[in-house]
Amino acid sequence: MWQPYKKSRYWVAPMDRVTASVASRKFGISLPAWVFLVAFAATLATARNILTDQDPYWHIAAGRWIIAHGAVPHQDVFSSSMAGAPWVPHEWLSEVIMAAAYDRLGWAGLVVGTALVFATTLAFLVALLRRYLPPSAALVATLGAFGLCAAHLHARPHVFGLLLLVLWLGVLVRARHEERAPAPAFALLMAVWANLHGGFVVGLVLAALLAGEALFEASDRPSLLRAARGWGLFGGLALLAALATPSGLSGLLLTFDLMRMPFALSTINEWRSPDFQDLQPLEIWLLLAIMGALSAGVRLPVTRIAMLLLLLHEALAHRRFAEILGLAAPLLLAPALALRLRATGTARLDRALAAATNASRPLGLALAGIAIAVAATAVLRSGISNDSDRFAPSAAVQFAKDHQLTGPVFNDYEFGGYLIFSGIAPFVDGRADMYGDAFLKRAAAPSELPALLAQYTVAWTLLDPHDARVVLLDHLPGWRRLYTDDIAVVHVHVQSAGAGSAVPVL
Repeated sequence: MWQPYKKSRYWVAPMDRVTASVASRKFGISLPAWVFLVAFAATLATARNILTDQDPYWHIAAGRWIIAHGAVPHQDVFSSSMAGAPWVPHEWLSEVIMAAAYDRLGWAGLVVGTALVFATTLAFLVALLRRYLPPSAALVATLGAFGLCAAHLHARPHVFGLLLLVLWLGVLVRARHEERAPAPAFALLMAVWANLHGGFVVGLVLAALLAGEALFEASDRPSLLRAARGWGLFGGLALLAALATPSGLSGLLLTFDLMRMPFALSTINEWRSPDFQDLQPLEIWLLLAIMGALSAGVRLPVTRIAMLLLLLHEALAHRRFAEILGLAAPLLLAPALALRLRATGTARLDRALAAATNASRPLGLALAGIAIAVAATAVLRSGISNDSDRFAPSAAVQFAKDHQLTGPVFNDYEFGGYLIFSGIAPFVDGRADMYGDAFLKRAAAPSELPALLAQYTVAWTLLDPHDARVVLLDHLPGWRRLYTDDIAVVHVHVQSAGAGSAVPVL
């Protein structure tokens, strides 16, 4: 059995020790610091894309509610269709942070915060990879992670999860590399993760897989017992920490409940499989990974191959898992790749990178800090708004308020977050887990529209102009189209809406 972690044969000295003597020259800014600066600037440059999503609206509203009431809700407090229904607010801590940032700094505050967290994630990634890999290989892997994360980089709680994934897996992989269990105290990080984002379940699964690897590769009975005790203790503490949330066991089971929602998984864009009819970052990443593996003659332990295939399967099944693949795969594979890459690496390039990017000097850190502060200040003063994209039917909502359209609204799924943010109870919104698969399927079916309008006594509707239900409403008795723009169409039930027949048709 090939065991790549034995110090006697396969153990690899950390790369920062190998290159430290070369690199006290040049710019005085470390490689992780350079990565942070570049990632921070690149993320700020895509500020519009960071905010192009429906979920930040209702996350902010949820955070405001929690701050105002000093409690975490366990029943729906926002919608008209599910009022009082059980709700698991598994990202409550992120929502409090987002609400506080927005209320103090506006949308620009969320952009800067997202950029800071994501840049920190990539800086930690490249720093952890340099323990095993040459600088050039660590940079390539980090660039690949950036590419897989960029498509789903929005001002949402999952950004905190990406950072915690890198920290968590970095410590676990190092423990395996040194043939020991992680420090029990480190399991407490899981409590923070579980209150920030539901992706903490991925961390638990990876810990279980690495624990299984430790047992599988134990060379004798004493080693097996030692691994079982160490990893068992760590895993048990991590599981208990994951339950230390306002939702308790419900928060832990939420992910598995979501995986049993086939309609939602097949219709919500981020949970669908990537469409390879269009060029996907995942395709580029895969092709480059295959080329690198074939050209370098890479040999991996079977346990790491299994983990890689599991991550790849999830990324092919659900496009939002691509970011997990991009961040986790390099960390899992780096120790096994270290010897091969050092033997076949580009020594000249690595020497140049090491000479230019070793440990930061005080002057270099000061200059980097000034650059970050200047860029962040410029964005904060730019007055970024977020009320004109396809998830924010601001003009239509303002029309409804101006003309005092009252009563329950039937809305497009992607408009629900903005309605909550605007103080209007939506029919449906991005909390798919709370609504359930049957409700979402029925709400999306044009054939169900007349029955839904009657059952929920809907007074007006807010739908995308390209939605087939718009044409149906144009021909339903008692319904009038009142407003149309490029983002939304408003229909009103003349007999029940507060506006009545005097509302002008626009």
